[in-house]
Amino acid sequence: MYSTARSLTNSSSQTHTQFTFIMAKNEAPTIDVKLFVDKEKKKVLFAESDREFVDVLFGFLTMPLGTIVRLLGKQSQMGCLDELYKSVEDLNSDYFQTKACKAMLLKPLNAASSHCCRLKINIDDTNPRAVYVCKDTSCRWALDRAFSSVPDTICKCGKGMEYAGDRPEDVAKSAAGSETGVFVNGRQKFITTDDLQVAPASTTLMLSLCQKFGVQDPADLEQSILQLTSEKITSLLKRSLTSNQPLTGLHFDVPISPDDATLCMTPENLCPDQMNETEVKIKILQTKINSTVLYAEVGHDFVDLVFGLLSVPLGSITKTFSQRLSKGCIDNLYRSIVGSAQGCMGPDYQRLLLAPELAPFFGSVGSQILQVAESAPKKISINSCFNCFKIGGFSNIGRCREVYRGTYSYCSNSPKTAELCELLDPKLSGAKSGKQAPHSFMVTDDLRVRPLSLDSSLRVVSEAKMQMKELVEKEVTLTNFQVMELQRAALMNRDALSSVLLPPKKKKNLKHLRY
Repeated sequence: MYSTARSLTNSSSQTHTQFTFIMAKNEAPTIDVKLFVDKEKKKVLFAESDREFVDVLFGFLTMPLGTIVRLLGKQSQMGCLDELYKSVEDLNSDYFQTKACKAMLLKPLNAASSHCCRLKINIDDTNPRAVYVCKDTSCRWALDRAFSSVPDTICKCGKGMEYAGDRPEDVAKSAAGSETGVFVNGRQKFITTDDLQVAPASTTLMLSLCQKFGVQDPADLEQSILQLTSEKITSLLKRSLTSNQPLTGLHFDVPISPDDATLCMTPENLCPDQMNETEVKIKILQTKINSTVLYAEVGHDFVDLVFGLLSVPLGSITKTFSQRLSKGCIDNLYRSIVGSAQGCMGPDYQRLLLAPELAPFFGSVGSQILQVAESAPKKISINSCFNCFKIGGFSNIGRCREVYRGTYSYCSNSPKTAELCELLDPKLSGAKSGKQAPHSFMVTDDLRVRPLSLDSSLRVVSEAKMQMKELVEKEVTLTNFQVMELQRAALMNRDALSSVLLPPKKKKNLKHLRY
């Protein structure tokens, strides 16, 4: 009787242990960060962490702006980007050159995804490993062995490409205990200040920070462990874009301020001399007293300029505008790569973070003006002929090699391997003409894009509470300088058109006033 009870107890214990192991295995990963907090000021002075946290921070720089807006629920508070994203969502696919173009803007791919997939917590839920192929086995372009990473891409034969599964990871995950992280190396601890300046931990840095923050007695600092989940890292991303104290804000759950930054003019020499001047003509409806632009009547060339921002990585924007983006503290994170954290990563990773590239075929006129390069198209080696891959995809890739009684059951093609090439531009429409029908659009001051119509025009004027006699229409030809100013204003202001196209408002001279 005792032995039976003991057997049942052991069995129950084993079942519980297995259940606990399965639960632990399925739990979402977390990253622990030790915060050093000034108790009196209720401010996080700095944080100590392993490299996993620093890798996540640097990973922010590789993320396209459209991905950031989507992850933040279209509440990124990055100037007009939320309105731009909503515009893409609301526009019918007929207004885009191809259906795939809309998907590319709403879910832009990260060119550094093969690295970011190794992050302990990767908040980007975009699937960069999806493979789409033309499933027509008689397609006359089959010898190209073309695939696409973007849904709704059109084959050269004119048929839509279909999902064939996810390709294997481009880079194997680092083994446990390895000295190589995702972006930074080594097993040392890192210090991250509240405004996201990153450096390896050292006694010299500790003394310097204590002196900077006036810490006389270490006992005055409260130590607290912040356990970062995917949700908290997403919140940290938003705070880093809008605040100079993102760690304090996250720890104390401080509400995020919706205030806009003040736009400073970009130096004229920021526009490279070798670039060809743009020829983008728009008409603006503004007040006669130069106070506000109500909207601009534009063509697809202007819309391409602003929509293209959604596919540009955050690090490339920081590289271009640097000090001229005053909101948030992403610039501190960026400068750490060539400053205090420079010795913690190899030159290839340093270049990847300092000038993040666009995914293949995600370039636009807007990204060309910002001089953001595209990464090279991918190639995939598969253990199957291309015809069998079209039929079975990754889930049934062994179909090509199945043998019954000494002969291949389904396929006699040779060789039994193929190299797939990412050759097709999703922005092109295959066998169709590819020419986009001309459209006129209305772009409001906050860069909300709509098809131009009399109804929408009158509604904007009515909502502005303006009389027709107060308004004037003007034609403007944008220079490269103005385009870059507009791109920067789109990241910072809610009134991008007015801030760039109207004369700067003069501040009142208060010196003569006496109280």
